Amino acid sequence: PKPAAEMNIIEITQYNKIPSQISYDRWWLFTWFVMVPVTIASGINAWIVENEHLSHEPPEYIPYDHLTQRSRPYPWKDGKRSLFHHERYNPVPGEGYSWRQSEDDE
Repeated sequence: PKPAAEMNIIEITQYNKIPSQISYDRWWLFTWFVMVPVTIASGINAWIVENEHLSHEPPEYIPYDHLTQRSRPYPWKDGKRSLFHHERYNPVPGEGYSWRQSEDDE
């Protein structure tokens, strides 16, 4: 290329677009050929690991006092279950898993 002192404004503008176009092309390729496959692979891995994790029973409930301290009960239901309580995966403080209690009653 010519020295900048010999270029007119149109040539300078065209010359400066070349690096930005290269950068744009590199990021476009990186996004579609690296990041999209990595995101898909991470999602598949998370799905496989979570299914393996959910396939076995949760551990036996041990009523540790320091894990179940409540300064006041929750304002919904019986006050012991959190807002996003799941009967199978979250124990009720002081009682254990509610689904295991219902199986024992039957």
